[in-house]
Amino acid sequence: MKLTATKRTETGTSASRRAREEGKIPAAIYGREVDTVSVLLDRKDFEMTLREVGSNGVFDVEVDGDTYHVFVKEKTNAALKPEIYHVDLLAFTKGQKVNMTIPVYITGEEAISEGIVSQSISELEVSLAPAEAPSEFTVDVSEMEIGDTKHVSDIEIDDSIELLSDTDSTVVSVSAPQIEEEPEPTADDEMPEPEVIGEDEDDSDEE
Repeated sequence: MKLTATKRTETGTSASRRAREEGKIPAAIYGREVDTVSVLLDRKDFEMTLREVGSNGVFDVEVDGDTYHVFVKEKTNAALKPEIYHVDLLAFTKGQKVNMTIPVYITGEEAISEGIVSQSISELEVSLAPAEAPSEFTVDVSEMEIGDTKHVSDIEIDDSIELLSDTDSTVVSVSAPQIEEEPEPTADDEMPEPEVIGEDEDDSDEE
């Protein structure tokens, strides 16, 4: 998959705003063996590429005849609307290992009839060749019970991947649901029954 980008000739907030209005995304290409290049990406082409390769997939970007093998290191989204404001693309050479973050998802949550599933970690940091990066890690919780936990060390990771996250960190746990106790009645809650006038009068005079 290859994208064509153009070098940015103008920088700054106003220039970035104009670029976004024209359907472009400001981006930076950088890496260990390349000089940083500021570019503009076509928004539709970039979003289509991410749909095809995944959020941490590898693709090529051509700039003025030079081709960079890259993946998305970081992207900044707009605060109030689903729009990408800026993208950092990390360039690498074949076989070079880089640090990446891989998302962690849980599966089988619907099989747990009792207990609350809490996910503590949503991604792992690893070192690997980007072309060999998995799209995600998954943790099956279907057989977990209340009190059970799974840690980073329980995730199946290929031997070619160097794990940088703490293996003892908790990924997911199952806890007992909290039972809300009914509050004890207070003096204000104990209202006296209303007295009916005349109900207790002596009926001996009625003869």
